[in-house]
Amino acid sequence: MHVTGIIAEYNPFHNGHAWHLKRAKEETGADYVMIAMSGNFVQRGTPALLDKYVRAEMALSGGADLVLELPPVWSTASAEYFAGAGVALLGQLGCVHTLCYGCETVDSDLYSVICNQIVRETPVYQKKLINLLKEGYNYAKARERAVCEMLPDIQSSRIAQLLGHPNNILALEYQKAVLQSSFAMRLHPVGRAGQGYHSQECTGRMSSATAIRRLLRETGNLRTAGISAGKIIRNMPADTWRLLCDWQDQYAFLYEEDCSQMLYYALLAGSADGFESYADCTPDFSRKILKSLYRYTDFTDFCAQLKSKDITHARIRRILLHILLNIRQDDYTYWRSRFYVPYARVLGFRRASARLLTEIKNHSAIPLISSAADAKNILLNKNSISFFAKNLFADDVYHGIVAGKSSCPAQNEFQKQIVIL
Repeated sequence: MHVTGIIAEYNPFHNGHAWHLKRAKEETGADYVMIAMSGNFVQRGTPALLDKYVRAEMALSGGADLVLELPPVWSTASAEYFAGAGVALLGQLGCVHTLCYGCETVDSDLYSVICNQIVRETPVYQKKLINLLKEGYNYAKARERAVCEMLPDIQSSRIAQLLGHPNNILALEYQKAVLQSSFAMRLHPVGRAGQGYHSQECTGRMSSATAIRRLLRETGNLRTAGISAGKIIRNMPADTWRLLCDWQDQYAFLYEEDCSQMLYYALLAGSADGFESYADCTPDFSRKILKSLYRYTDFTDFCAQLKSKDITHARIRRILLHILLNIRQDDYTYWRSRFYVPYARVLGFRRASARLLTEIKNHSAIPLISSAADAKNILLNKNSISFFAKNLFADDVYHGIVAGKSSCPAQNEFQKQIVIL
């Protein structure tokens, strides 16, 4: 039995994702494809458009056999930690043979050279990187320039092209994570089809999730939207469209500004102690937050106020989200040293994949959790229970934001059931 793993967000699931799933299964000869999917908050530092169970159903309808949750501690982290946690989650299951990922540049030799350079972290490379950071470059740009200087025989434009695309950066981090681990996983890249990751235009049938989210924000009621709805429909499988409409019949889609009030409360509550203990937040950035706090209007505007040359919008959003969700640097330090995740939380599976679940139960180094109510009985270690509680807190925050925007009672994870198709 051959099992292929994919690390994803599906925010929302669209034709490009369906195409990637199909290619992953065909090209790797997989009997089953399992997904490690971000939960209710995603890596760009925002709440997911709609909740993780609906997105899991979209993935299962689109060809996945099993969907597991990448916990919020890691789903809201930088590319390095996001990739490391995804690889660790799949690897600890003991039955994933291939990791398949999409990328803009399929050049195995170039990835390998750059990956080896970064992983070795020679004193010369580290010095170049530190000096560039001191000059005010953000980490991504500083790393790109340092790698170019360390690899003078390779055209800098080739390196810049590879490191200039989000999916390429994740591809590099997946390779690093597998290289640094003991997991026997093969790597299989699939070239990205359709528009670029950041593209805002919803045209054709392979638009980006960014473009689809933008159009969803502008469209209003999907069932009566006419032309705008037609553009969205062309870019996703029929089941995804149905699930989007069903969600909107009851709830609102979420965007970053919907966190605004809760975030402001969290910032006020933590202002006495500062924010440097939160994941990814430096002492300098903590002081910057405190200095700007009483000019706060909303999440988006506050990010703009905090922007500078040495830090990206995405990192700012992630830091603010970490403050909101109480994700600390200590969480990173402790759980990175313990393979990132102490359990595999099932969001959904296909009945036909029962053999895959049996394989996981026979080989996994971590327990499977399919019900929040069972977690305390399954997780015997108090640190693992604390990690799960942090997961539940993030979910409660998400459901609270949905309830406030949708004028409906807040749900909780103990009311939720996994998706079975």
